[in-house]
Amino acid sequence: MGTHRIRYVAFLLLVLTCAIASLGARSARAADRPNIVVILADDLGVECVNSYGGTSYHTPNIDALGASGIRFTHCFANPLCSPSRAQLLTGRYPLHNGIKRVIYDFEKHREFLDPAKETSFANLLHNAGYHTAIAGKWQVEFLHERDHVNAFGFDEYAMWQIFVDGHKTSRYADPTLRRNGVVVQDELRGKYGPDVQLDFLLDFVRRHREGPFLMYYTAQLPHYPWEPTPDSGVPLKRAEDGLGDKKYFPDMVAYLDKQVGVIVATLEELKLRDKTLVIFVADNGTDRRITSAWSGDNVTRHAQGGKGTMTDAGTRVPLVASWPGVIQPGRVCDDLVDLSDMLPTLVEIGGASPSPNPINGRSFAPQLRGETGTPRMWIHAQNMEDRLVRNRDYILTNKGQLRPVVGIGEKPAAALKSLDDAQRAARDALKAALEEAETFSSSQ
Repeated sequence: MGTHRIRYVAFLLLVLTCAIASLGARSARAADRPNIVVILADDLGVECVNSYGGTSYHTPNIDALGASGIRFTHCFANPLCSPSRAQLLTGRYPLHNGIKRVIYDFEKHREFLDPAKETSFANLLHNAGYHTAIAGKWQVEFLHERDHVNAFGFDEYAMWQIFVDGHKTSRYADPTLRRNGVVVQDELRGKYGPDVQLDFLLDFVRRHREGPFLMYYTAQLPHYPWEPTPDSGVPLKRAEDGLGDKKYFPDMVAYLDKQVGVIVATLEELKLRDKTLVIFVADNGTDRRITSAWSGDNVTRHAQGGKGTMTDAGTRVPLVASWPGVIQPGRVCDDLVDLSDMLPTLVEIGGASPSPNPINGRSFAPQLRGETGTPRMWIHAQNMEDRLVRNRDYILTNKGQLRPVVGIGEKPAAALKSLDDAQRAARDALKAALEEAETFSSSQ
């Protein structure tokens, strides 16, 4: 064999050895990383959860999850689902990712979350060696028109497909799913959508128990139509009017809570609990047609849901996280958090590379570990072209209105007209925050 050929073969062997070593190191690093479970509730304000002061419903499993880890008291979403879901996925506010309103009418709504422009936390964790799956509600595009779930980093999925042949489908009784690119209907007759979706994810977890895995359950509960659950004591039935009966809302909250318990129990059964970070959060406040008893923030009142409104009732949501051995049990954190913070938090915990896009979020992983971190001074919320920033005491809208913060269930305060020195200082700081949100400044 000639000298040049020997050198060439040696070079190839060196490249192959380095590649194998790199793959082995990547696999070893991935194996050391925690599994991640994110549960996103649909239309659940803080007043619905017992540990946040809610007294109308039963949420023992959500409460236990928070008690075993940390409960954040001031987490904020956008007031409607599509903007919140896109923000959570990308770490970017609606004015940047393009999803400024609820996507629900395929004849009128042409926007969609574009994987050619946006990167999700699932993309980043997948690239870092995580197995990834999602089930539940997507609603950042119409799946019958375009299907980008895989393109956003999810290996497997089972999502409610809202429309088939121009007709709206059921999400609960006799559901319709798009499962890994295939529409599934007939085999789901007599079944309950949330059960099918959770079973899909738990099967994924069992198959990938060696980890690391990302399980993202974008739950449909307790969003209307308010229909019986399998625990309601009556047959499953699709609401004729598309709205249902509010008497089933407590059952739906309880069933969501039950599913949280099933997830935790499955992790314990598989001896994965200590290796898994579990996060529970919601996409916006409770439906305005629901009124709940609430005893929180040192007050007791009947709190009307605020979904769709740029108020605390519309944007303040529960956020709890549990990771045995890492998050000290029983902690409560009053730091401001918004849904853009999820991506950098999961990226840091999963040892993934940062997003190639500029993001608005900041990691709250230090707070999970009991460290101070770099807490936010304000949060941002958006509904279509209406935007606001909020700190502890005041809200400033993009129309220049400064309002005092009021509690859940209180009538929104009127805009202040004459300002004292402290209020002028707050207005100026929040005005700068609105501008920072537009330019991705990291000086929050």
